[in-house]
Amino acid sequence: MRFLPVFFDLSAGRVALVGGGPAALNKLRLLLAAHAQVRWFAAKAERSAVSAQIASSPGQVQLDSSDPLATNFAGYSLIISAAGRPVDDEIASRARTLNIPINVVDRPELSTFIMPAVVDRGEVVVAIGTGGNAPVVARRIREQIEALLPSRIGELASLLGRWRPRVTAKLKSFSAKRLFWEQAVDGAVGSAALAGHAGEAEELLLNALSRANDEGTHGSVSIVGAGPGDPDLLTLKALRAISNADIIFYDDLVTDGVLDRIRRDAERVFVGKRRGRPGIGQDEINRLVLAAAEEGKRVVRLKGGDPFIFGRGGEELEYLRAANIPVTVVPGISAALGCAAEAEIPLTLRDVATKLVLLTAHRVEQGAVDWSALAASDTTAVIYMGLSMATSIRDGLLGAGRDPATPVAVLARGTWADSKSVAGRLDALPALTAQISKGPALIVVGEVVRHSALWREALTTSKEVA
Repeated sequence: MRFLPVFFDLSAGRVALVGGGPAALNKLRLLLAAHAQVRWFAAKAERSAVSAQIASSPGQVQLDSSDPLATNFAGYSLIISAAGRPVDDEIASRARTLNIPINVVDRPELSTFIMPAVVDRGEVVVAIGTGGNAPVVARRIREQIEALLPSRIGELASLLGRWRPRVTAKLKSFSAKRLFWEQAVDGAVGSAALAGHAGEAEELLLNALSRANDEGTHGSVSIVGAGPGDPDLLTLKALRAISNADIIFYDDLVTDGVLDRIRRDAERVFVGKRRGRPGIGQDEINRLVLAAAEEGKRVVRLKGGDPFIFGRGGEELEYLRAANIPVTVVPGISAALGCAAEAEIPLTLRDVATKLVLLTAHRVEQGAVDWSALAASDTTAVIYMGLSMATSIRDGLLGAGRDPATPVAVLARGTWADSKSVAGRLDALPALTAQISKGPALIVVGEVVRHSALWREALTTSKEVA
């Protein structure tokens, strides 16, 4: 993200608009809608197209036919220039010297801010930007949002804004206020306002506030699977949970892309731990989550993959239930499913693989794996966190009678931007894992690997897999 989305209050101060072509006229309309005081540098002929609009906004536009390059712009709130070269270049240079925000139309390299595509619903404004690179894409997104947003959503926002001081005066706890507003927006108040029944919405708000209090705002916990890493693989239920949370305890395997979907004012607490590195213990994680819930907060325990597949979600669920804390479990796409799908590996396949076994390298390290149960050719084995145990995995499977030529795949950082996958034979597994610089990684063993795009790629690059 190059440009930070912000909203300027233009009701005070002055804005300079340079140029008189169609682009400048479009910007003028936006400025007038934002109640800006505009000094417009354009020739009279260029101004005639919007004379009626200027007349309808008395006092907002000061017309100026002089040379803008002879003007001292000190004290202006911002400048928009659409005059063309070389005037735009000089205006941009002066604005930067004076630390005045500058937008040069269609030239983001000269701009310190850009004008987004705007959806205007009064108090509700949606701005869509593409960094100045693709205005048509921004307009297409705006059209889709225009179709989705209720026409009276701005009126609902205005209503809630008028009532905000009264609600704040009565409800002191943050959780109680937030719950009140959510129930208002999602319930009868919101429905009445969006239907145009302003008086009914006011009455419903009054009744709701008379019943509201700071008591009874109990905490709760959602144990949420964040999926294998790609934020687009979050479920809708997971998105709702992290959008409503007051505090989120997240693991090391939760990616930045997923964290970006969290509500900005939610508290974030990192409780990750990785193999071979020091980290917070499970008992302390349990204690922290419980303490937050007992404070009345809506808590999300966010875990990579699925919380009930090697995520210790079951342990946390039992701990919280014993403390009488309401718990909801939101499943996620497991690493095995997400990473295999990215590599186009069908973990089961008719007449090829009828049995799927998931295990962790911790079991291998402890010598607790029954390798004979994984020896059959129709069995697919997916081993989590297996990079450091590749030799033991190979030896265990070969010792149990698995064919040395069995296809295997090593899927590292699956669905992440820097994912890397390799495929080869089981007897070459340690050499394959050596090609992976870092985890997390899964090892997939079984004939299903032979049916993947990853295997076809390996065939073209190495004779050893044939």
